Amino acid sequence: MLQNTKASSKPSELKITDLRTAVVTGVPFTVPLLRIDTNQGIPGSGEVHDGTWKIYALALKIRILGESPCDIDRIF
Repeated sequence: MLQNTKASSKPSELKITDLRTAVVTGVPFTVPLLRIDTNQGIPGSGEVHDGTWKIYALALKIRILGESPCDIDRIF
């Protein structure tokens, strides 16, 4: 995964380009997982909390595309 990361990456130009979800079942509870891709090949991951479904995360996708993943307060 990191082999695709540009060595000359510029954090000031880092932008979110995609958000994908997957649901893990068969554990004590169902967990929607998130993957965030960036324009510099750096992926991010997380999970959906508080019983929120993956459809809600995907509905918010349009709001975070083009945003900097470094601006956590704004995205949250």
